[in-house]
Amino acid sequence: MQKTDFRNVDLNHLVVLRLLLETRSVTLTARRLNMSQPAVSRALARLRMLLGDKILLKGKSGMTPTARAESLIDPLASLLNQLESFVAPSAFDPGTTQRLFRIAMTDHAAIIMLPSLMSMFAQEAPNAVIEIVPFTNDTFVQLGSGHIDLILYTDHPVPEGLMTRSLFEERLICLMSTRHPLLAGRENGSQRSLTPEEFLAYPHALVSVPGLPRSHVDEVLARQGLERRIALRLPYFATAAFVCAASDLIVVLPSRVASTLAAGRDLTLVEPPLELREFGYRMVWHRRVHEDPGAIWLRDLIAASVRSL
Repeated sequence: MQKTDFRNVDLNHLVVLRLLLETRSVTLTARRLNMSQPAVSRALARLRMLLGDKILLKGKSGMTPTARAESLIDPLASLLNQLESFVAPSAFDPGTTQRLFRIAMTDHAAIIMLPSLMSMFAQEAPNAVIEIVPFTNDTFVQLGSGHIDLILYTDHPVPEGLMTRSLFEERLICLMSTRHPLLAGRENGSQRSLTPEEFLAYPHALVSVPGLPRSHVDEVLARQGLERRIALRLPYFATAAFVCAASDLIVVLPSRVASTLAAGRDLTLVEPPLELREFGYRMVWHRRVHEDPGAIWLRDLIAASVRSL
């Protein structure tokens, strides 16, 4: 069977055909489409050539569709509806969607952001799902492949071509057991910072996030010719805090997660003896979903959920 050369098919002629089959009149079709009668007649002539059929036959009571034309009425309506859906702006209704959103984050973001986010998410999208995936060395590759919708990340550089949106600023603070020897005799450990000597006198826990460069704390110490002893390396902020609560380890954490983890536990916040820069936290996504209404809604929801942080 010879294939149709769709390069010669004018989709506007299909609209004309649908109205011709509905009105069975060149005059009424021209009026409905705000076209001239000669233009509709020319479109009908091209349709006859394309389909190899007369389509409409003149009779005493007007124009009558051929058997072939009658058989095209329902498929044509379906085709045009699909075309309209194809070119129409995509719609997203959070109230009815069952969409699964995959977000990559560390437990830093999970601890301080998920409670507020999920409260709002449940209200606005009761049938949707958020799946949290761990941050790994492949996270940006998975974002590019579409396996992940969004990444919550620091202001460290990201691969070229990705889109970002700032959420909040963070600073670093020490988290220690309330029974730590360095706090002996202090009424409130958070009222003063450690001295450099105190900071270096005890071993530290270091939370290492895959893909991030060397710890900022260690970079600052190195510029001063100093080095701390890392006794524990791990990828979990919460676990680091729990270990420090039961030991003499010191951990330097983002202030929001440190405050959250210290609440109600044998942990206290103490200012570090170093000038540490603040850093930003942001959302990262692929340009593929930049205009996706569902992805836009999720990003806006996340931004709203952190305003009270």
